[in-house]
Amino acid sequence: EDVIEGVAQECAEERTGAACTAATGAGEGCKSVVFGKVGLPAAALNRTPDSPRPESDATVSPYSVADDGSSSTAGSGWGGIRTPTDDYLGLRRKSMFPREARMQLPPRVYVDNRTLIREVTDLASLRRGDHCLTAINLVRCANPVVDYAISFLGSIEICYLYHHFIMVDDVDHIDEQGIPRNRDGKPAMIFECGNTVPEATAEVCQTTFGNCTTVLQLLWSLICAPFVLARFILFCKAKYTTHPLADYGDTPHIYIVVSEDRSGEERDRVVEQALRRQWQPNEYHFVFNNCEHLCNVICRGFHESRMVSFCVWVFFRICLGLLGLFALRLNQDMRDFAGACYDSFCIDRPKAALAAYHLFTSVPVALQAMISYILLTQSVWQQHGQELIDRHECYHILGKELGRAIIVGGFTIAAISLTPQVLSGTLLRFVVCAFAYAATDMAYNCCAHAVMRLVLLPTWGRVWLLGPELKSKVG
Repeated sequence: EDVIEGVAQECAEERTGAACTAATGAGEGCKSVVFGKVGLPAAALNRTPDSPRPESDATVSPYSVADDGSSSTAGSGWGGIRTPTDDYLGLRRKSMFPREARMQLPPRVYVDNRTLIREVTDLASLRRGDHCLTAINLVRCANPVVDYAISFLGSIEICYLYHHFIMVDDVDHIDEQGIPRNRDGKPAMIFECGNTVPEATAEVCQTTFGNCTTVLQLLWSLICAPFVLARFILFCKAKYTTHPLADYGDTPHIYIVVSEDRSGEERDRVVEQALRRQWQPNEYHFVFNNCEHLCNVICRGFHESRMVSFCVWVFFRICLGLLGLFALRLNQDMRDFAGACYDSFCIDRPKAALAAYHLFTSVPVALQAMISYILLTQSVWQQHGQELIDRHECYHILGKELGRAIIVGGFTIAAISLTPQVLSGTLLRFVVCAFAYAATDMAYNCCAHAVMRLVLLPTWGRVWLLGPELKSKVG
């Protein structure tokens, strides 16, 4: 496999000396560090495991781990914040990544109802250029138990949104501490647009209070703190970084997008494009330029986030539900008025208002269930024709999602239809209209995974009675 050459050199030529100095945080110019098969500037690697730290480098914080396994209190994250990999390298604890391959589960459907993703059961199967995902975690690295809990919820499809990243190295093996390492024994690296809670907190505090020297400046910083925080969340929360996959050791459920296998040259191109992004201005925006936009541009060539489209549709459906509740409220008010004036016109109009309620609440749910399954069916058959999934996985997905369309859609429509007769409060009616579909879908996912993991797999070794027996194989 060829080494991707010239990335660091070309980036250095494109930047001025001042920009280079600002990027490295020292006056030493742009040096290049080689990780596995990828050559990239040292400043691009905000976290460089097992590498010595230059005394003059105030920005890059590599892992300070002694040969005897002891570690200093300084971490490798932004501002010296400790990361999970610091703990693993320092022998403080082990990651939760499985050391051996687990039983492979069938693919699942992404939020766009077209893309299939598969849970990785053997991290050693990950290759450079792979488009990977993990359940989105807004409090990552705040607590290992919380991180694992959110990761588990994603594994049973309770979490619908995902964080995207790209593999920079091939994973060769998992060491005793649970650190995925490449062929050269270095921690396998990933590229992402992300951040952690401790690092984000340190950065916000530094931005807000770092230059305060007087009481007046401190008071002004306190006044501006909410605006600084809002701007940070909208535009600066995530950054283009390259760091070890081991930083996700507390969220062990990793997924990969099901797609055609790439050649070595194509994988090198993906990694090279990802590394070039580190030298571009950080243009993060949680709606218009998030981690999914970034990975889709690099891996697929189009700038799109289907999670955003999914969230926009959910918001639109909730707004339609509000219109239906308004019609229902109008229905109730007109009934009260009809009882007072005995006007036949007042009695006829509530029927139209009730019909409008179902038009804005029940009909969107039915259309969502029907259209989602149609799109899914077309995509699954297409990917089966491309031999990306086998026949049994195809039938499993179609059967599972047909059950979802019937059960989840049916129960949601039934709940919405019974709401006017059962509930009288507008707030309770809004809760049912807005969240009945999501709650029913979560319950369906819990039941499906409980049956699959607790009954079918332990008893028959398969995820459905007509399918083949599963074995532990590459994920």
